[in-house]
This record gives sequence, C-alpha cells and structure tokens, in this order.
Amino acid sequence: MKPVPSINLPLAIGTALAAAALLLPVGAARAAADANSPAAYGIRIPVTLAADAPLQRVLLPAEVLVRLQSPGYADVRLFNGAGQPVPMALAGVAAARAPEDTVVLPAYPIVAPAGAAGSAGLDGLSLRIEEHQGRRVVQVDTSGAAGAAASTAGTPTVRGALIDARSVHRPVARMVLDADLPAGQPVTFTVQASRDLKSWRPLAETVLYRADAVATGTPTPARLGNEQIDLQRADLKDHYLRVTWGDAAVTLRGATLATARGTGPRERVSASMAAPTPGNPRELTFALPFATPLAALQITPQGSNVLVPVRVLGRNHREQPWSHLASAVVYRMALGGKEQSSGPVELGGVSVREVKIEADAKTPGFTAAPEVTLQFEPAQLVFLASGQGPFTLAAGLPGATAAVGAFLPLASLVPGYQSAQENTLPLAVAEVSRADIAGGTVAGGPLVAATAAAEGISTRSWVLWGVLLAGVGALACMAWLLLRQTKTAGEAPASPPDAA
Repeated sequence: MKPVPSINLPLAIGTALAAAALLLPVGAARAAADANSPAAYGIRIPVTLAADAPLQRVLLPAEVLVRLQSPGYADVRLFNGAGQPVPMALAGVAAARAPEDTVVLPAYPIVAPAGAAGSAGLDGLSLRIEEHQGRRVVQVDTSGAAGAAASTAGTPTVRGALIDARSVHRPVARMVLDADLPAGQPVTFTVQASRDLKSWRPLAETVLYRADAVATGTPTPARLGNEQIDLQRADLKDHYLRVTWGDAAVTLRGATLATARGTGPRERVSASMAAPTPGNPRELTFALPFATPLAALQITPQGSNVLVPVRVLGRNHREQPWSHLASAVVYRMALGGKEQSSGPVELGGVSVREVKIEADAKTPGFTAAPEVTLQFEPAQLVFLASGQGPFTLAAGLPGATAAVGAFLPLASLVPGYQSAQENTLPLAVAEVSRADIAGGTVAGGPLVAATAAAEGISTRSWVLWGVLLAGVGALACMAWLLLRQTKTAGEAPASPPDAA
C-alpha cells in the first residue's frame, strides 16, 4: 500500500498565520521615528539664549504641549546648530509668589528696673500696658519675688519694646525694625511672641551694626547686618511681639511686618479646543491629538444665564470603557450687572486620548458646543548650552508613546544643586512666532483641531479579526488538503503480486 504523505499541520497553520500577518498595513506597526533627528518632530521652535550663561532654562509653550505623544514628555528635545541634542533635565515651574502686604505697627517701650541685667532680667517677669496721658507704656510687673529682687534701686531703663500684633490675620514673612542704633556697637535683637504677656516663645534673632559716620568718612552712617528679620510665615493673630536688645541705647519707634497672602497657584498653560458640534445636546465627545497630562478643562457654555451639571469621562482607545474623571457645574450668568462663568474642572493631571462631556439628564444640555480650553501644568527644560547655535526646541515624535526620554537628573546637570535652584537660572526664550510645523508657520496661540472620538470597531480590532479569520481559513485549507490526499491514497489500485 502506498504511504500517505505526512503533513505537519501546526507548522502549516503557523506559516499561514505568518503570511496573513505580512499582509497587515505597514502603518499599523509603525515604529517611532529617529529621536535624534530634528526633522522627525512635528514642531520646531527657534530658541534665543540668554547671554553668557552655560546653564539656562526654557519654558515649554502650549504649542509644544499639544503635540507631545508621550505622557512623560519623552518626545521633546533641544538641538544645537549642528543638530545634536544638548544635555537637559525636565523640571516643574515654581508656584507664583503671591503679593505681600505691609503692616506698620508702633512699638511701646518696656521700662525695666535698672537692676535687671540686660534682656535676661525680663525673664520670669510679666508685663502690663498702662495709659499715661494718652500714651501707652509697657511696665514690668515686679510683684513677684524676681521682680522684688530686681527693683532694689536705680533709674528704670528701656530694655525692649512691645508690639501689638493681635490684629494681624495673615502669616508674617518678615519684619523690619524702625530703630536708632548706637554707633560702633553690635546690637543683638531678639524677637519673641506671646498671647498673655507672660509666656514667651522665641521667633527670630538678628545682629545689627551702625558704623560711625566720622570713622567711615561718609555723610550717612553705614548699617550692617540683616535688617529683614525672617519670621518664617509665623501666625501672629492674637499675639504680642517682644523685641529686646540688652543694655544697648536703642530707640525703637515701630516695626513693619510683611504679611504673605499665601502661595499663589502656578500659572497654567492654556490652549483652545475647537470642539465639534454635539449631535446629542447632552453629550460632547472629542479626541485629543496628544498624550500630555491634562490639569483641567475650562468648559464655558454658550449663551447667557446657562447652568449645566456635567460629568467628564476619559479613555485612551475605544476598546476601553469610559472612566469618570470629574463632576462639576458649569455656568455662565449675569450677577450684579457683570457676567460670570464657572472655573476650570480639575482633572488632576490625567493622560487620555478621548474625552466625553455628559450633561445632566435633567437639564436641556448644550444648545451649542461649549467653549473648551485645555489647561496644563507648566514645565520647563533646564539645559547646558553646549555647541554653537542656533538652538531649536523640537517636540512631537510619531510613535513615541513608549519612547525613553533623554532627561538627566537635575543634580547631575546642575553642580551643587539645591532645591528649586533651577528657577533662578537665566531664562531662554522659545520664539513660537517662528515655529516650523511641517514647513509652515504658526500665527497666534495654539488651537487644537476638532476631531470626533472614534466609534465602532477600531482598525486594530479589524486587523486582529482579519488575522484570526485568515488562520481559520488556513486551518480549513490544510484539513481539506489532508482529507483529499487521504482519499486519493485509499482509491489507488493495489500493486500486482511478484512473479514466482
């Protein structure tokens, strides 16, 4: 009987699947472009350096942030004139310092007995404020044993001053004393705080010195030492301040307190979103062409006197379920003759590729597409200006989702690095008006194109289904060939017997 040809069925199926995979579009498996080539990036912005500074920083403009394809900013580079990437580090931007207010407070002299030795003689003694002919004077209470010992004899002297800071409600950052100092004598000022004029806690200490004008030969005597006494944002509400200076002949008229309004928020980077017209008034869905983390969305309804509770959802591709990002009430209305609108909807720095804004079902929703502004936390590059110019900031590398950034640690880039030192470096300028985008030039601020979020089955899913069907077809073909060969072998005539 003639043997049946053997077929390695698994090998044949694998070969068929591999052949099907080779038929996939080349774009479905597109790799990241060359990260070291400036021409590979979606946007290239000229950078003007500060003069005579090897280490500099440049803020990332909105035009860069709306083109990044990596949530970790991996597809941003700074190139020198030779097209070489320069050493750089990624850093945040310091919070804006809120303006400070100043409060000028008078000083009331503390009269101590002559027997009290310096400021130490005030310890253990309580103070009282007395009114004498419209003038407030602080007296040392000598009713205790320590006071009795100190009041043996002598003329009272001024050893310190009391400042009433009970009405200061904001934290106090610094204090400047309005004082006359003795010439040629270092004076140590000690600042303490108390609620009851009995128990005192130390706040700060400084040494001031006034040089003798005759000795220095100057018309105005020089003052040495730190006159800005750092109080480290002390809370002085309902507190008194006591300033003492020992035995020196000092006249203190008052003090100026610099009160901090708190740390202001960092100024975010914004870009406008050309949102598509909603087909459903209660639902607006759009795609984002970048992977940069979003700090917030500013959603402003069209029209007047509009209020809509909304939910903001997000996802990275259509196979994923929608995830809840935030809930808020957005509005635009006239209050007190002035139009007011809601603040940004905080998202907390999430990276999503598709966003859905859902209006509450109990409201009419949006009669027209709302104005949507994208907000990003500010970021900056700290770099070493190595090589010759011109320097170019490049961003937006296709296929850079999993790319590895070229960032160095700040401690490696900045010698002797200290916290927040990068914010003191000279600032280079990214000239966005001259930016090159695929051979074009931008004008004005960035406007993110309106792109509806994809629905239905994605190209990736179609490709996977195609490969699966191709594999099933290959399996059926192999089974049919095997069945045919088996049938042909069974129908073959038997060989004649050998002659004797």
